[in-house]
Amino acid sequence: MEGDRGRRIRVGVVGGGFGRNHILGFQVCDNVEVAAFCQRTQSSAEKIAQEFRIPNVFTDYRDLLSLKELDAVSIAAPPYLHCPMAIEAFSRGLHVLCEKPLAMSVREAETMLAAAQAAKRVHMTAFNFRFIPAVRRMKELLEEGYAGDRIFHLEATWFTEVRIAPEGHLPWRFRKEIAGVGALGDTGVHLIDLVRWLVGDFSRVCGHAATFNKERRSPDGVGHEAVTVEDSCVFIAEMAGGIQATIHASGVARGSIFQSIRIFGDQGVLRVDIDRKGPDWVIGRLWGAQGANSHLQSIPIPERLTQGLNLSDPKRVPGEFIFSNLTRRFVHGIRTGEETIPSFREGMEAQKVVSAVLESVERKSWVNVD
Repeated sequence: MEGDRGRRIRVGVVGGGFGRNHILGFQVCDNVEVAAFCQRTQSSAEKIAQEFRIPNVFTDYRDLLSLKELDAVSIAAPPYLHCPMAIEAFSRGLHVLCEKPLAMSVREAETMLAAAQAAKRVHMTAFNFRFIPAVRRMKELLEEGYAGDRIFHLEATWFTEVRIAPEGHLPWRFRKEIAGVGALGDTGVHLIDLVRWLVGDFSRVCGHAATFNKERRSPDGVGHEAVTVEDSCVFIAEMAGGIQATIHASGVARGSIFQSIRIFGDQGVLRVDIDRKGPDWVIGRLWGAQGANSHLQSIPIPERLTQGLNLSDPKRVPGEFIFSNLTRRFVHGIRTGEETIPSFREGMEAQKVVSAVLESVERKSWVNVD
């Protein structure tokens, strides 16, 4: 791939919703063009394509993947489509960046990773919250030994209120056959990846899930349909080295759009909070304390971790600042052939934890993460 380093990379994006962040992330990359966009509804697809000046518009992802000029595809479609889309993309020689959760099952995730490796194409999972500056600084401090040589406990929460209103319509995220899981897939899988990245692998889990609003209005507004995924999921875990962890993802926490991670070691504690209601939420807040009887103090975020941040348009910040960390690495991997992380392997490992938690909820017992 040495000869490709200066070539313009052309990418297709599938899916609106979070697909907007994908588009923004690619459009701030050097010498990259978002050349095609696909969304199921023609009018919506054309509107987004016009807004971002994307020349080719499709309503069938197969037509987008057949474009000969494309180098890569970014998948922001519902999870049930991730595996077939990625497999076809690899068969056409395309590189793939895919939203989380990576797949509907561990077997699908393994199939996607194997296809990527067989095709020798670049593959990434959209774990963009690794690139929140406060989280990145937490990772650095842990590696520097701030919390000590041994970690004892970890607590991670992600609370929103997106699932709290029972009168709301039933979108695809509330249907198991399309989404696979509920809050655990929406936000919990991000926490799972962050925890793995920060302190290591999961050994076993024991979980509880709840669906507080059992039904919602049908998409056509006539009648009601059953909600088939969880509104909230909490689980405890034993991790490598005997670390105890508690993780809670909820979509029914009134007044909350909030993430928190606390890590307790033998020499200190680190805490990250991300309050999505503030204009500078993409930076996050970091606190720490070391030694006995010490008090938490704010830890500054180095300017090198916030370079390029422009808060003038809050709607563009998640894509242009956070998601662009993924797209730039993805494009660099395409140009150089170097490994990209978080890859499909990280997506597959997170999927194993999700699967184990769901099995634990069903069995009401501890389940090993294989």
